[in-house]
Amino acid sequence: MKLACFVLLSVLFGSCLAAETAPPATAPRKGSYTETYDTLYNSLTVQREGSIVELRARSRRGEFLESAVDLDDPLRLIVPYSRSVFAAEFFLPNPKRVLMIGLGGAGIHRLFVAAHPEALIQSVELDAKVFELCRTRLGFQPTTNTPVAVMDGRMFIKRNREQWDWLILDAFRGGYVSPHLKTAEFYRECAARLSERGVFVSNLHETTALYYSDLKTITSVFPQVVLFHVPGTGNVVAFAVNYRTPVISDDSTWSADAEVAKPFAGRLNFSLIRNGIRPLPTKEIATAKVLTDDFAPVEFLNSVRTNNAAKDR
Repeated sequence: MKLACFVLLSVLFGSCLAAETAPPATAPRKGSYTETYDTLYNSLTVQREGSIVELRARSRRGEFLESAVDLDDPLRLIVPYSRSVFAAEFFLPNPKRVLMIGLGGAGIHRLFVAAHPEALIQSVELDAKVFELCRTRLGFQPTTNTPVAVMDGRMFIKRNREQWDWLILDAFRGGYVSPHLKTAEFYRECAARLSERGVFVSNLHETTALYYSDLKTITSVFPQVVLFHVPGTGNVVAFAVNYRTPVISDDSTWSADAEVAKPFAGRLNFSLIRNGIRPLPTKEIATAKVLTDDFAPVEFLNSVRTNNAAKDR
């Protein structure tokens, strides 16, 4: 009941946020600096050293890297897991419509747009300050092909009835994802928004206490799920689809590395990404609990001890 009330409040408040207008376009602040901001949803740090700008979220569990951009080379993917997100190309190459819940510093967006200039990548960001900083500090300027809705991600999924080729969930806040974005009910809503061969993508952390419940919940909704391990981190990117054939864990059914790499002009090593595939930990999943709107024990979520923590960079 408490979680259901939380979801309702998020939905109602999110609808108010959606009416906010974007801040005016400005050039990113120059020189090295560190700034901190406290918002209704986050405690944020923005730090620039040379051409690299990092957006981090602070919490009592530590400080976690949310996004990073090289302003001299905006197409460079600095945060390792963001490269693995593009494994979605193996299952559905050349997507035309992408929905991304969580904006961060829009690092993924810039390379996506360069590779697929005609495609739409719609972002949903809960925190208006994150959107502002993304524009004024990390150099992201939304266009008609890269719009941003400032509202709760689940609210957007409920209201928007369109179909998406990729639906990416990357809404971390200081090392964790809000509980109403991790339940079976929400994943079913996401599944209903996928196109016929659409792909659901979720960035997970295998160092958290709820990791196996995350996987149990996703596999309870989607017929097929595959995992990609991100070397040197605790990140695991899960890919899920609504269909049963072809078998997506069989990489012989995937698009060829050379084919999917062409639009990226050497920016991504798809052979390396392909090698990150890992089997589902079926034994651990079998004993885990499904997360629902009535059962999402986030109080047991461990802090993330990976290179996403600023102290481990």
